[in-house]
Amino acid sequence: MQTMNSGKPANSIQSQAKSDLELILLYKESGDTFYVGELYKRYHHQVFGVALKYLHDSEKAEDALLDVFHNLFEQLLKYKVDEFKSWLLTITRNHCLKVLKKDTKIVSFELAHENLFPVHFMENQREVDQIHDKEKQLELLEHALTKLKPEQEQCIRKFYLLDKSYLTIAEETGFELKKVKSYIQNGKRNLQLIMEQQTKNKP
Repeated sequence: MQTMNSGKPANSIQSQAKSDLELILLYKESGDTFYVGELYKRYHHQVFGVALKYLHDSEKAEDALLDVFHNLFEQLLKYKVDEFKSWLLTITRNHCLKVLKKDTKIVSFELAHENLFPVHFMENQREVDQIHDKEKQLELLEHALTKLKPEQEQCIRKFYLLDKSYLTIAEETGFELKKVKSYIQNGKRNLQLIMEQQTKNKP
């Protein structure tokens, strides 16, 4: 099993003066997990804080912290990272959302946003940059939902926010199955148009 500290005091002293990117480069060149351990020392408190904010459970947050840094062994070799801190906190957030979805079987509002307007968070720095205004986007999404026709809003919320199937929605609303599909398809398209218009109108 890989560990995050290979016990090199000399390296530890030297690494304190190195930047995040220098540590990543050393890890890529040597494969020595000691350097990932140094990144852990720098950022584990912040990663734990983000995890606790989303999971509201210290034990689950600790598990998320360990999972995130364990995954770094492979991810740092696979992806080019320009701003490590932003990238790390982004993948932490994304990991927590996946945990929430798995634990509750309910699509959170943020996951619903990602389903409606797909953005992949962990691939590279360009994609990380796309989420800086996520909180504002979520507010716009909630406002835009209220602008839809009632049937479309109802079906969109059930399908994306509550993770319900077409058939279940039809049974709960009394709408015909083909109508449910139509409301979701047209509602999603209208929602995207409303969101685009709201974005253009932002001061």
